[in-house]
Amino acid sequence: MPLPQQIAEHLRTDIRSGKLVPGQLIPSEFQLVEQYGVCRQTVRCAVALLRDEGAVYTIRAEGSYVSPKTAPKLRPPQKCEQIADHLREQISSGHLRPGERLPTETRLAGRYGVVARDTVRAAIALLRDDRHVQTVPRRGTFVVSPGKAT
Repeated sequence: MPLPQQIAEHLRTDIRSGKLVPGQLIPSEFQLVEQYGVCRQTVRCAVALLRDEGAVYTIRAEGSYVSPKTAPKLRPPQKCEQIADHLREQISSGHLRPGERLPTETRLAGRYGVVARDTVRAAIALLRDDRHVQTVPRRGTFVVSPGKAT
């Protein structure tokens, strides 16, 4: 089995066993490089495998977290998760329709209690990971039809 798949399987085992719980940061790239004696690219591939299957999600400049989908949450949701959940509800209820552009980061930041734009970006990244929205460079982020994100 290729090294990235082996590392991903070890992390999956830690998630299933409860050693890593929903919302918890998985070990950093540096820690995984040290633990497995591999290069950063190998670790990045392993984390990408887990992200693609929904076992983890990544927030740039923070790290990768165990996905809340893998088990019940044991900690309160972070602000970015709360924002993503609220926007997801608006999409599901039809208040935000496919093809509709999300408000700007600045407007969303103000709408959710004057949060940092990075928090809004993290929320949008969660929605993108779930394929609820799609970002078009220099145009904005748009709601997509279920199963239509590319």
